Parts: sequence; C-alpha cells; structure tokens
Amino acid sequence: MKICLVAGSHRKNSQSLKVGKFLVKTLETKGIETILFDLGGNPLPLWEPAMWEKDSELKKFWLEYSVGFGNADAYIFLSPEYAGMASPALKNFFLYLSGGDISHKPGLIVTVSSGMGGSYPNAELRMSSYKNTRIVYLPDHVIVRHVESVLNSETPEGKDDEYIRNRLSYTINVLLEYAKALTLVRQSGVIDIKTYPFGL
Repeated sequence: MKICLVAGSHRKNSQSLKVGKFLVKTLETKGIETILFDLGGNPLPLWEPAMWEKDSELKKFWLEYSVGFGNADAYIFLSPEYAGMASPALKNFFLYLSGGDISHKPGLIVTVSSGMGGSYPNAELRMSSYKNTRIVYLPDHVIVRHVESVLNSETPEGKDDEYIRNRLSYTINVLLEYAKALTLVRQSGVIDIKTYPFGL
C-alpha cells in the first residue's frame, strides 16, 4: 500500500511539513510506502487553463512534478489556516488534479494551527475540493492545535502531545482500512469517468 501526503504550506520548513514528516514515520513503521509533496519547498506555479491542453509546457511540468502521486492508495492533505482559509498553495494544487488522479480514493484532512484555530480549512476543503477530483474524505479529520509545542521529539512531551499522537495514529488506521475498502469500489467496473468527467 502507498500513501501520498501533501504539505500545503507556502513556507519552507513549515509546521505542516513537520506534521507530515511525523506521519511519514508513523506510516513507515506500519510497513506503508509513502511519498511526501512539500508545496513550500517545491512550489507549483499558479494554475492556468493551459493545463487542459495536452502538449502544453504546464501539462508537461505537472506530469514530471506529480510522478507517483496518482499511484497512491490514499491521501493525506495538510493545511495551515491562513486568515480562516485553507492554504492557497493547496487549493492551487487541487486545480491541477483531474478526476482520474484520486478518484474514489480516501483522503484525510489534517489542519495545522499555531493557536486554537484550524477548523475552517477542513470545512473549505470538504466543500470545494472533492467535486471533480472525487476524493472520498474520511468522516474523521485531525486538527493539530498549538502545533509548535507538539510532535517535536521521539516521545510525547506532555498530555496534549500524547493526545494528538494517539489521535493521529487512530485516524491513520481508519484511513488504511478505507484504502482497502475503496479498492473494491474502483475494481467493481461501475466507475465511468470518461462518460461523466465532472462530479455534478
């Protein structure tokens, strides 16, 4: 099984990336293959309609950039909260995706906040990123609050740190089971993206 993680912060060495790296270690201890895209350290250009042109330079760039992305069995999207919104870098990333990239695969939303925020990016991604991509978001999501004070060492440094580690571990286990289950949906033969390319 392969899980793809997308750290959606604009910043290099961001807290979202820190959380992503923690999740990579957690998944690898379970024998899961991972791939981590860091939108801060390796940003995408702003999406434009040239992506719809088969031989455009932007399309060629994306195909090289996204190697391995579409082969994952499940996805984890990490977003900081910027002014009560999901990261523009992450929203831009979703514009590049076609229905075939992540169609009928499970996705976990993990939001990151330096304080007590983090709920708005979850609501925004659930509302606006699923239609044409057909990602199937887990009912569960995780908000890593006071992110600077957690996930900084090999072992928990307090009750809040221990809680978020346990919650992440639990939710990853749920994601892995969804990945197994949705494989059957994709193999069923009922999916027809060619005839119905849009989610509505």
